[in-house]
Amino acid sequence: MSKNVIIIGQSGVGKSSLINMICHRANAPTSNDTTGCTREEKGYTCNLGGQLSCQVHDTIGLEEGFWGFLFAPKAEKRLKTYLKDSRKPWHLMVYCIPGNRGLKKSHARNFKKFKSVADKLGVPVVVVVTHLEDFGGSLKNWWLENLDTLKNLGIPDTTKHACVTALPKEELDKYYKKGQLYDDSCRDVKNLIRSILWPSTGHR
Repeated sequence: MSKNVIIIGQSGVGKSSLINMICHRANAPTSNDTTGCTREEKGYTCNLGGQLSCQVHDTIGLEEGFWGFLFAPKAEKRLKTYLKDSRKPWHLMVYCIPGNRGLKKSHARNFKKFKSVADKLGVPVVVVVTHLEDFGGSLKNWWLENLDTLKNLGIPDTTKHACVTALPKEELDKYYKKGQLYDDSCRDVKNLIRSILWPSTGHR
């Protein structure tokens, strides 16, 4: 039976870019601003190495304004319905937050709401921090340097997580001279997913 991972987050947080990074040839539509471009839920195959794979599901963005594809309350309702009523068995929820664009109360609100849904369904939740291409030093240090902010958002510091950039590798090379971050980020997210779906494999 295929294991299913759902990616959740606000519009513009980089959910689709994340999927394109970890799912070969996904070609999920992306955008360079905070307006969402994902208009329907869709699954992609993610090869995790060692003959392990899962289905990673892209979702519509939360917190869009009137100008967006789906206004915030309707998007939230639709996503909750998708989680609860889908015939798919969910095995992991990945909640994305933007590391360099300022974390807001809405991020905390949505984390609390959807973690509550996940808890009722018995689905573990992890956090992926995106947009860290400008961060100085090891991306893993972002979490340690922002523990107070995470606490204020209601995200426990013990939450399993990955701190990444999902910009295409050619853009990281051209504009930041950090092409290696793409490979490192891809590896870290896959390791995170694998550690939850197949705990015995650990982070490798």
